[in-house]
Amino acid sequence: MEVFNQAILPLMLLIFLGYVIGKLYKGDVVVFSKVTLWLFANVLTFSFVNSHPPKAKDIMLYATAFFVMFTYNIVVFKVFLRKHEMSNVYFLTSIFGNTGYLGYPVLGLAIGEEAISYGVIYSVVAMIIVNTFGIALMTRSIKNSVKNLIKLPFVYAVTLGLILGYSGIVWTNFPTPIYKTIKMLNDAAIPVITVFLGVMISKIQFERKNLYTILFASLHKILIIPTIALFAAKLIGMRGLFYSVFVIESAMPTAMNASVIASALNEKPEVVSSEIALSTILSAITLTFWINIVAR
Repeated sequence: MEVFNQAILPLMLLIFLGYVIGKLYKGDVVVFSKVTLWLFANVLTFSFVNSHPPKAKDIMLYATAFFVMFTYNIVVFKVFLRKHEMSNVYFLTSIFGNTGYLGYPVLGLAIGEEAISYGVIYSVVAMIIVNTFGIALMTRSIKNSVKNLIKLPFVYAVTLGLILGYSGIVWTNFPTPIYKTIKMLNDAAIPVITVFLGVMISKIQFERKNLYTILFASLHKILIIPTIALFAAKLIGMRGLFYSVFVIESAMPTAMNASVIASALNEKPEVVSSEIALSTILSAITLTFWINIVAR
């Protein structure tokens, strides 16, 4: 119960506030979206990658374990269930996890700031694999998947953070005006990102007629996927905080990116969006469970 009160409930209250604001304010949220994605999320990513640049070994471990999960999804939804009308829905909702907008805040509150640095590694690995191989499987075009990848601002924040970090240049040693600007943005990032998630969820029109599909996809993402992650992580020898972050990030609900891709490919976007909303709500319970599991 302590984990829920200390880490999950405060975030869910912020998401709820964002949801209420989104319902009350019917205007366009494009500007809010751009500010959140391009400014706050990137500053947060840059600062943690720069302060804790990952070792090549750590990146390879995460990439290996994530690829195990990714291969599982391919085998189940693109091979065995390829003829099922909802196979692409299940595939999309399984591979896109909300490892940033929700993952970073959960890690920060449940474990501490050091955990966010590992969360960034996870997000980088997931971003590269999902936005190349994942999109290529959906569109059957490597070229389009690479184009989508280089359009993500996240790529440039990570690249700059790594280059400076490996060069021994840390943002906390920047000139005072720049340091303080980054610190203020960094301190505000998690609340802003979490409220924005609530605003985005408020715009979703829940699809009731496909409730079974939505429920199955949600439970699969927040229960089955992290179970596979747990065994994959143990199999390749992850330990301690590194292992805990991998499992918790794998347990995150589906990200909004899945809805964007579903809309672009006309793959039942209303069902995918509904799954995003439901998996986020249910994750208040399941994330508490997974945090307690890895803490043992």
